[in-house]
Amino acid sequence: MFEPALIRDGDLSWEPYPALEGTFRIKRTISRGRQGSELGMGVCELQPGQSTVWWSFIDDDPDQRVSMAFGSSAHEAYFVLKGQFTFHWQDGDGNEQHGEAGPGDSFYFAPGWRYLVENTGGSVAQFLWTMTPSAD
Repeated sequence: MFEPALIRDGDLSWEPYPALEGTFRIKRTISRGRQGSELGMGVCELQPGQSTVWWSFIDDDPDQRVSMAFGSSAHEAYFVLKGQFTFHWQDGDGNEQHGEAGPGDSFYFAPGWRYLVENTGGSVAQFLWTMTPSAD
């Protein structure tokens, strides 16, 4: 049985998460492992010029650049808290698009696409993320 949970920031720690070069920081607030939830939620923080790895929401994605695959049943959304990001997305044929986002903007990661997120501003940037089903 599920129970409501109040999660306090001070009770959470930053974890390293794969970036194109090195790692960026992530805090998991809601997860399958912590609450048994199919909803995942957390905060990510990228340094200026830093990019995530390519994530895929395509079943059996053959793209060699993809470092993390979540399959075509996953949905994810970001809400930019601070800083400037460029979101890059590609369909299964590699046709790429991108969009700029700043504080208050949101981005939806749809199944059937692959994504990369880049901090294009001059300061630390953060976004809140939600994902279903939870990746952990």
